Amino acid sequence: MNIGVIVTIAGPAHTESDGVKGSPRKRIEKAKATSQLLMGSPAASCDVLGQSIMDRVVARLRSFGAQRISIISEGKLAACTATSANASLYRAGSTPGFWPAWDSVVSDYLTQGIETLLLVRLGPYVELDLLDLLRFHGDTASPLTQVYKGQTALDLVVVDAAPLRNGTGSYRSRLSALIPQRQRYAFTGYANRLAEPADFRRLVHDALLGRCAIRPVGREVRPGIWYGVNARVDRSATILAPAFIGAETCVEASCTISGASSLERQCEVDYGTTVDDCCVFPGTYLGMGLNVRHALVKGSRLFHLNRDIEVELSDSRLIGTTAPSRQLGRRARSVLAPNGTFGSSLVTRSSQLASLLTTRRFGRSS
Repeated sequence: MNIGVIVTIAGPAHTESDGVKGSPRKRIEKAKATSQLLMGSPAASCDVLGQSIMDRVVARLRSFGAQRISIISEGKLAACTATSANASLYRAGSTPGFWPAWDSVVSDYLTQGIETLLLVRLGPYVELDLLDLLRFHGDTASPLTQVYKGQTALDLVVVDAAPLRNGTGSYRSRLSALIPQRQRYAFTGYANRLAEPADFRRLVHDALLGRCAIRPVGREVRPGIWYGVNARVDRSATILAPAFIGAETCVEASCTISGASSLERQCEVDYGTTVDDCCVFPGTYLGMGLNVRHALVKGSRLFHLNRDIEVELSDSRLIGTTAPSRQLGRRARSVLAPNGTFGSSLVTRSSQLASLLTTRRFGRSS
C-alpha cells in the first residue's frame, strides 16, 4: 500500500487565533476544538486495558497494510511506547515546532514517491475501515476526502500527493487550497470524541463490554475478567465481571473491584479498598480501606465523574504512586492478625482514610 500516514497527537485546546492563517487546522471543517489532555497527558498516550490508544491506532493502521507511519505531537510528549517507536518517524511537536515538523514529514513522503496521504489526529478514537475509505476516495476522483460521523467532521483526511507535490507555497497552504474540492465520507462505525473524562471512561466501559474493537491485553481468567502478565490478586479479594487487572498490578486482601473497573499496569490496591466504576491509570496506589467510586485516578489526582471535579490529594496514604506504596503495604501486613484477618488498629485506620476521601473531599458517595 503506497500510502503515507501522519498521526498527530492532539495537545491543549486551540482557538482561532492560535492557527496560522490559511492552515488546514483552521480551515478543514471539524467539531468544536477542545483540549485532548486527560489529567495532564494527551488522551492518545493513555492506556486502555493494557495498551495506549496511540499504539492501538498504529497497530490498526498496520493491519490494513499502512507501513509508512509518522507521529507528531502538537505539544510535549515525554515518551512514546515500543509499538509507536516502530513507526517510520517520530517527532515531538515542541521542537522544531508542529508545522515545520509536519511540512518536513510531508516533504519526506513526497520524495519517497508516496501517492496518497492519510492525516489522522488523536484526538478522537475512531475505528475506521481504511481500505473502504481509500476505495471511496478513489471512486470520487476528488483530491481530498474528509471523514464525517453524521454531520460532524472528524479529524481524518485522505489527500492525493500529486497536487501537494506540484503546488506552490508551504505544504499546509497547498492542502488548504484543496479543501473546497473535498468529498465527505460517511462513517458509521465506532467513534469516541475523547473530549472529556467521561468519554474516556465510556471508552473503557465499551471495550470491556465488547462494544468496540479494543480488547484487553492479558488472559481471561474467568468470563469477563482479564489479568495482565504478573498481575497478583489476593484470594480474599472480590473481582466482579467485567474487570481488567493490568500487568504487575497488585490487589490486596479483602478488596472489591466492580462496576466495569480497569486497573492498568503496575497499580496497587491496598487492603480492604473498594473500587467501583473507575479507571485507575498506570502506576497508581490506592490506600487501605477506601471506597473509590465513579472516578478516574492517576497518581495523586482523582477526577470524580458524577461531580465533574478533579482534586489532587497530598496525603500519599490515600492515593499516590506505587513507588512508596510498597513500604506502606508492608506496614499494612504488619498490623494483620496472625491468621491473616484485620487487626483492630487497621480497622480504625482504614475507616479514617475512607472517611477522608469520600466525605471531606466529595461528600458521601452514592
